[in-house]
Amino acid sequence: MRHYFLTFILGLTLLSCSNDELNTFNFEGQTFIHSFFETEQECLEAQPTPDFFINCHQELRIHDSNSAEIMLTDILYSVTYKIENNSLILFPHESLYEFDENLTFEIIDHKTLKSIDFNSTWKLMEGNSIWD
Repeated sequence: MRHYFLTFILGLTLLSCSNDELNTFNFEGQTFIHSFFETEQECLEAQPTPDFFINCHQELRIHDSNSAEIMLTDILYSVTYKIENNSLILFPHESLYEFDENLTFEIIDHKTLKSIDFNSTWKLMEGNSIWD
């Protein structure tokens, strides 16, 4: 009987929450990574010469409630963003000609974003290295 009561209370609590409360995302201070290689060793082996280094990943750093930086290839872009309808939308500054379209990420959960534009998965960086 106690189990049924706890299940009832939990269900009632969930039903009383609005969708907005259940889908609130705060990514401030977080970094998301899209890696081109599974391991650091694979990345190192893919380098063309000792004098030239290709990036092993792309990176999205969320600074505060509306500013972020995204690294595409080897260029870091300052952007603004908003979260709307389970999407994180990046807006480039007007002066950026190389990156002039908004980028949209579907929010899968608090640790995973999916780039709609590049069809790639971006994972929360949880350690001090992209390989953690």
